[in-house]
Amino acid sequence: MGDEVAEVTSYAGKSKSKHFAPFEFPSTSVTILKFRNGSIGKCASSIDCLQPYYFHTHLLGSKGSLLDDKFHAADLGTDRAAWSRLAMRLLDSGDVSDHPYQTQFEAFFNALSKGKEMPLTGLNEAAKSHEVIFAADLSARLGRSVKLSEMK
Repeated sequence: MGDEVAEVTSYAGKSKSKHFAPFEFPSTSVTILKFRNGSIGKCASSIDCLQPYYFHTHLLGSKGSLLDDKFHAADLGTDRAAWSRLAMRLLDSGDVSDHPYQTQFEAFFNALSKGKEMPLTGLNEAAKSHEVIFAADLSARLGRSVKLSEMK
């Protein structure tokens, strides 16, 4: 988003169904992220549902949008009334062999062996991501927005 997260507001809950009783944490959450530059984002997750595995991706932006294997971007001259399709296999099997883990691990170990930070995913970026996650958990627990400055 081009800037740091300034504040989060999060809501979380857990299904009362016996199917999800073993979960020791809220299994559905919605978090609104407010960035210092005024941009906002939303992150939602729900794992208390009975359905086949589905890895859904939906990104929205002023330059275009991505919905699973479909995209639209006016700057690319796509049809305003229809999605264009990406030639890719969706990650919907539940079998991690079709996920990008192998490539991620290789990049991690290559960076480690060279003594370099991984771009966008190094320790400093991971710490920032975790701070946002902890702030979201706190927001859901307290029932109010949490500024990242409160996490220091």
